[in-house]
Amino acid sequence: MLCMNENIKIGILGGDMRQTALARRLSAMGFETAAWGLPPDGDLGGSVRCGDWRGAVAGSRAVILPLPASVDGVRVNAPLAGGCELRMSHLMNELSADTLLVGGKFDFGIKEAAKENNIPLLDYFECEELQIKNAVPTAEGAVEIAMRELPITLFGAKTLVCGYGRIGKVLSRLLHNIGAEVSVSARRSEDLAFAAVNGITPVRFGSKEFRKTAARADVIFNTVPARILDKAFVDSLENCHLIIDLASGKGGVDFTAAAARGITAIHALSLPGKVAPFTAGQIICDCVLELLIREGVIARQ
Repeated sequence: MLCMNENIKIGILGGDMRQTALARRLSAMGFETAAWGLPPDGDLGGSVRCGDWRGAVAGSRAVILPLPASVDGVRVNAPLAGGCELRMSHLMNELSADTLLVGGKFDFGIKEAAKENNIPLLDYFECEELQIKNAVPTAEGAVEIAMRELPITLFGAKTLVCGYGRIGKVLSRLLHNIGAEVSVSARRSEDLAFAAVNGITPVRFGSKEFRKTAARADVIFNTVPARILDKAFVDSLENCHLIIDLASGKGGVDFTAAAARGITAIHALSLPGKVAPFTAGQIICDCVLELLIREGVIARQ
């Protein structure tokens, strides 16, 4: 249980419906919350909606930015701010040394700028708990895309999940429970063993069996952030209708090669915020609270 202090103000800037859910939950827990740049029709609960970002920042013990905190490394990610923009440098100029700057996926330049300005910066995307919990809406979103795009049911479909990390584990189990025929590729023997004991067919990445499994798959899900589904791989596919790439950055699929083969390939990024924004916002909130406890802003009772 957390011991809340109504005198603690938290500013919430930019983002999407995840930030709306965050603002609503924090205000319900007793924090004084002020928000800027959120969806105009979003329910903020007891939070104050500010017309100017400075109003949300002034007097705040912590300022929470979205995930990602910035798309270009220059401006706060605030696509719903009505055309207004907030440069990260301007924000830092307004923060005092005892104000925590909290956000997701800060790039190196922003982290260095915070150091130079003596601003304590916390990246909640680095929290393992958030990464694990986010795997659930990511997997559900991937399944929703597959159901919408495939000309067949997932029940009975031959599916291949490339990578058996956080997302791969949740996704393969979900597909298995739906009734799909699920194979998982991985490099590490312990991952292959873990897949096997969970009723998933393991195939070692790069092996002859991997190539056979990929060739006959109806749909392939990639979670590996490296170009493993290159042109040679795509050209070897015999039965594939759909590739869903869940990997960050540029992904791991040669999309040009897939298009040339007539295979629908979708780079599905940021699924938690798209398919389950309220749940994703609560996940972020849980992580932010733990960070605030660690930094002594609030206390656990």
